[in-house]
Amino acid sequence: MNSKGFTLIELIVVIVILGILAATAVPKFINLKAEAQTATLQGVKATMQGAAAMVHSKSLVKGNQKLSFTTINIGDGKGTSSDGKLSIVYGYPFASETSWKRLMDIDDNFAYLTVDTQLGSTLIIYLKGSPTPSNFSDPCILYYRVANLNTQPQYTLNECV
Repeated sequence: MNSKGFTLIELIVVIVILGILAATAVPKFINLKAEAQTATLQGVKATMQGAAAMVHSKSLVKGNQKLSFTTINIGDGKGTSSDGKLSIVYGYPFASETSWKRLMDIDDNFAYLTVDTQLGSTLIIYLKGSPTPSNFSDPCILYYRVANLNTQPQYTLNECV
């Protein structure tokens, strides 16, 4: 007799194998959202570092990198009175939402929060829909701070969980 098809044993073996594969693969994909959010913030951090380096280069050329607060012309025509001036601290962009929105073209999925600390202003960037950060150790935030003269700004990324 020539029968076509699978026996019950063969079907059970295939189902067991698929179950084992699913049990080992599913946990790997569960936490992809947090990893994706962290990767997105890493991209924003790299963009901030590049923009700050360009502003600092312009400040070095102008010679005002040692001033605690001044402006530099970045030529975008969006500063006060459309003069293209950007506020800088020791040659780096000021930690404000307005300044960084001029320097970076990122979408509206991010929220900004500027807080004043003993070291000056700090800009916190976090994903919209996340809780508003209450301290600097909160997960899934990126913060930027210009510390003082002769030091580079601090970019700190707290990974998402």
